[in-house]
Amino acid sequence: MLNAKNNKLTVPVELSRYVIKHSLEKSFAIYLYLKFHSSGKIHKDDPVFHSIKKDLGINTNRTFQKHFQKLIDINWINLSEDSGLYYIRGFDRIRLETQCKNRQATTLYYKNLKKLKAFLVGTILGAAVNGQKYYWEVAKKRKLKPVANNRDATSPAKAYANRPKPEYYGLSLPQIGEMLGCKKTRASQLRQQAAKAGFIKTRHRFKEIARLPRPDHNVRNYLNELYPKLKGKIRFSMIGYKGVVTILVLVQSHDEIIPNLQFKSISKFSNLVVAPQIKLAITKRQNNAEKIAA
Repeated sequence: MLNAKNNKLTVPVELSRYVIKHSLEKSFAIYLYLKFHSSGKIHKDDPVFHSIKKDLGINTNRTFQKHFQKLIDINWINLSEDSGLYYIRGFDRIRLETQCKNRQATTLYYKNLKKLKAFLVGTILGAAVNGQKYYWEVAKKRKLKPVANNRDATSPAKAYANRPKPEYYGLSLPQIGEMLGCKKTRASQLRQQAAKAGFIKTRHRFKEIARLPRPDHNVRNYLNELYPKLKGKIRFSMIGYKGVVTILVLVQSHDEIIPNLQFKSISKFSNLVVAPQIKLAITKRQNNAEKIAA
């Protein structure tokens, strides 16, 4: 890849969710590439536009123009016709435009830009798991449930308020699918991609449901008929103690997820560095949109 001016960027977690929700991954990759290679503005004839397609694996100019035009349409990039300069909007401006108020962010290194989809998935899953951990290990102990509610959009306090503390922190495939807007099979694939890229770690977890004094080759079929949802999730493990062998019947539970990204806090939404006239224009535009929607 072309040498970058910036080695890393601090990407808001809620913006990662926004990108996934609106299927903007390829456009976002272009936006980030330009931020890595500039201080916020680039001339339309800059050599960076000759390398961007190759570095991001975009095969055709038509595909690039499609995703680049999307950035202009949503005002993440703006062209000054007089100067020929493209202005790359800052994260504060985009947070204001998209109403991303959450203060969590993750660090994206330039070397990982080609793994952007996995990074976004790792960010979203990692933030959700951190939300669980914060609730049980900090907010619950201090009885500060409202704080836990506000720290992350996944609201772990609401999800776990009436449950005992879990043995580990993780997410089921239906939960992941809901977060990423996809089905369970795709959710599993995306989780694996994030783990393979090193943005999260996963550990298989199993729950013991029975113990057998000896092998029983019919028990699997029996359990599959009795509990159809367990099909494909049943495992057997043999243990021995003082010469006595016992067969454990186990059911695969959702995987433990361990975040492997750098999370940090960023500016409060009320402290975003955006010119007052721009704030006013965005607020008016959003208010008009709400009136039309109503």
